[in-house]
Amino acid sequence: MGIRLIHSSVNHPQTNGKLERAFRNDMKDFYRRYDEWLLKPLRNELPAYVYYRNYSRRHRALGGKPSITRLNEHDRFAPQELLDRLESFARCEVKRKVVARYGYIPMFGRIAYVGRAWQERELMFVETLEGLEAHAEGLCVAIMRDYWKSRKLPTWEWRTIPPRLYFRRADGDPAQSTTKTTPSVALMPPACSPSAR
Repeated sequence: MGIRLIHSSVNHPQTNGKLERAFRNDMKDFYRRYDEWLLKPLRNELPAYVYYRNYSRRHRALGGKPSITRLNEHDRFAPQELLDRLESFARCEVKRKVVARYGYIPMFGRIAYVGRAWQERELMFVETLEGLEAHAEGLCVAIMRDYWKSRKLPTWEWRTIPPRLYFRRADGDPAQSTTKTTPSVALMPPACSPSAR
């Protein structure tokens, strides 16, 4: 691939400025919010922070745009195998839940519709960079892409969340096929991550 390792001095912004600044920002914005650094809470909260840092947080050097805009300017991408491996590190199982008789689960004090096909079956819910994925038998069957918008809200702002939330099938169609749905807002690229297929 043409990648080579270059060592730089610690705390030496002249040789490692962008990385040192990223560490400083991560420390200030994420890690210092915790009294103790326990692996489970940090691991559960990290995907939301990474999404915020890449897609919401504005940067002065980019003219007030989020950092993803800089990445989108490039037309060269890493090989898919490498992207699949990286995605696997940004996954966190949130819970296992039995879907109610009418195809929904409670979430954020609301009803989140998964689909009647999964009624009364246990699904595993996994946070990824793309949103909240519903897995059955090891496969991603549905995804809620706008999950991170709600997930990062403090509980007192949950009133701004719509009364009904919808997962979309992994193939992109709405989970609810016979009645009209309010589609999830697509915040990020393709359905389930390739590693979940």
